[in-house]
Amino acid sequence: MHKLLKEVEIKVDGCVDFISDLHLQPSEIKSFEAWSDYMSSTPASVLFILGDFFEVWAGDDFLESSHADFENRCIKVLKEQSKRMSIYFMAGNRDFLIKDSALEASNMKALEDPCLLSAQGETFVLSHGDAMCLSDVDYLKFREMVRNPIWQTQFLSKPLEERLAIAKAMRIKSEEEKAKYRKAFEASKSTTQDVKSQKTNAAADSLMGLHDVDYEFANSVLDTFNCETLIHGHTHRPGEYSLSKNRKRVVLSDWDAYAQPKRLEILRLQDGHLKRHQLVQH
Repeated sequence: MHKLLKEVEIKVDGCVDFISDLHLQPSEIKSFEAWSDYMSSTPASVLFILGDFFEVWAGDDFLESSHADFENRCIKVLKEQSKRMSIYFMAGNRDFLIKDSALEASNMKALEDPCLLSAQGETFVLSHGDAMCLSDVDYLKFREMVRNPIWQTQFLSKPLEERLAIAKAMRIKSEEEKAKYRKAFEASKSTTQDVKSQKTNAAADSLMGLHDVDYEFANSVLDTFNCETLIHGHTHRPGEYSLSKNRKRVVLSDWDAYAQPKRLEILRLQDGHLKRHQLVQH
C-alpha cells in the first residue's frame, strides 16, 4: 500500500507546476488534449496534481475493463512523462478511490491532505481544499462517509457496472451544483479580497448553497505548519486571497477547454515566485 507523504522537499533544479480540477472525462476530449500537450511541453521538473484530476473514479479495477480506453490513455501520458519529471498526486472529492494500482501504473507519488512542500527556499501547504469548506455541512458528512476504509471496501466490492451507475448519479448532481456555483462566482469575481469581504461573501454564498474555504480554518492550517501560503483547488475560484498575519491562500483554476474564454491554467513556482500561466490551445 502506498504511503501518503506528509512532507515533500524538492531539491532538483527547474520549475514546479501545480494543477487541479481538470475533471478529465471522455466527453471533453479537448481538455484532455490540452493537458496532454502541456505534459509533453512543460519545462517543469516537478508536477503536483491537487485533486479532481479525473471527473470520476469508480475503482482501480476499472482500468482493466473494456470501458477504460480514455482513462488508460491518461495513465499512459502520466507514466511516459514521469520519466522526465516527478509527479505527485493528492486525492480530490472526485478521484479519492485512486489507489495503489493506478498510482503504480502512472508512477505517481501520493500525498496526504494537507501536505507541506519545501522548494526553492519557500514553504507551502498543499491541499485539495474540500475539507476546509466548513459551511458545506452536507458534503462534509458525505466526505467522512466515503473516506472511511470500511465504506470504500464495501463500495469496491460491488460490481463495476453498479459502481459506475452510482458514480454517474453523483456526478450529475454535482454538475448541477457546480453550474450554479460558477454563475454566482463569475458575477462577483475578483482576484483579491480583504478579510471582511471574504467573510461577508462566504456567508452570502452559504445561503445560496455555495461554499468556499473557511477563513479561520485556513489560518489554523497554516499555523499548524508554521507556513505563510496555502495552495489549493476545489472551489473553482482562482485567485489570491488574503489571510491573517500577511498570509495568503492561492487558489488553482479548474480546466475547461470548451469554456469561453478557455480555462487552461497552471500555477508555476520559479525562482521562488508563484506565477499563473494560461496555456494557449489552437
